[in-house]
Amino acid sequence: MTEPKLTIAMSESDRTLKLLSGARRLPGFELEAKHETVEQIFINQISQAMYDVSELSLASYLIAKGGGDDRLTAIPVFLSRSFRHNAIYVRADSPWRHPSELKGRRFGFPEFQMTAAVWVRGMFREEWGIAEGEMQWFTFRPERVPVQIPATLTEGDLFEALVDGRVDAVMSARRPPANLFPASGEGGVLRRLLPDAWDEERAYYDRTGIFPIMHLVSLKAETVERFPDLPKRMYELLLGIKDEGIAGLLETIKNNTSDPWIWESVERSSRLMNDDIWPYGAEANWAQIVKFMGYLREDGLLGRELAPEEVFHASVWNT
Repeated sequence: MTEPKLTIAMSESDRTLKLLSGARRLPGFELEAKHETVEQIFINQISQAMYDVSELSLASYLIAKGGGDDRLTAIPVFLSRSFRHNAIYVRADSPWRHPSELKGRRFGFPEFQMTAAVWVRGMFREEWGIAEGEMQWFTFRPERVPVQIPATLTEGDLFEALVDGRVDAVMSARRPPANLFPASGEGGVLRRLLPDAWDEERAYYDRTGIFPIMHLVSLKAETVERFPDLPKRMYELLLGIKDEGIAGLLETIKNNTSDPWIWESVERSSRLMNDDIWPYGAEANWAQIVKFMGYLREDGLLGRELAPEEVFHASVWNT
């Protein structure tokens, strides 16, 4: 008997590679991995619901849901989480050393609604004392979900605009090119705004308990109607792969990465985060999602706070 085929689209990491490579299967299904950039995956899924299962921007998913788009549901598998203190850049000759010094300045994002940008604007307001309307926002690509934004869409490259002085600072989830920002993080045309970004991030987590969610896993609603147990089974499969990936980081007979001090880093993170360095599940993460929805509402991107049953499939509410 031929197994039903599901299309899956995710970026590669220790949280997904076993699934994408076929090393781990979902019994009863044939999984067809689609290989695209994460940005293209988001565009395809949010605009066309192209994949049965895909990684998706938390912000775009919530904005679409808040606008009444029910083509997708989701599970609390967060394939990307990242602190973004380290992702704010200025020119090396800039006088600024802290976000609070950027009031009134010209600030660039790749896209206004991208999840990282929402977190950073929320931190400008809540952490760094710069109110809405006290910054000039610029973006460098069209919005993937049509929304009204208080930003100027600008032609060209984000980092080139920073180098040329068309903006004063930028936030980018992608690292600047090596010719502008060397591997050491020092001596380039650009530098991080915060000289001690990594310590700032640990202090932020210690104070708030927030390890910012960037991406979740979406499922096509019509596929879930055909296979109602798919969300819970996919959640359990991806949870297991993630736990195996973290265990692999601590394997000392061989280093699974090319970082000489990865074990020190994982141990330090485990001490700070009470041994759960990458939490999945609705219950452990719902307060953070509520916080993020508040940021979306302050940005004018979400009209109301969504309930858990609107965000996640019923089978995973209690995870």
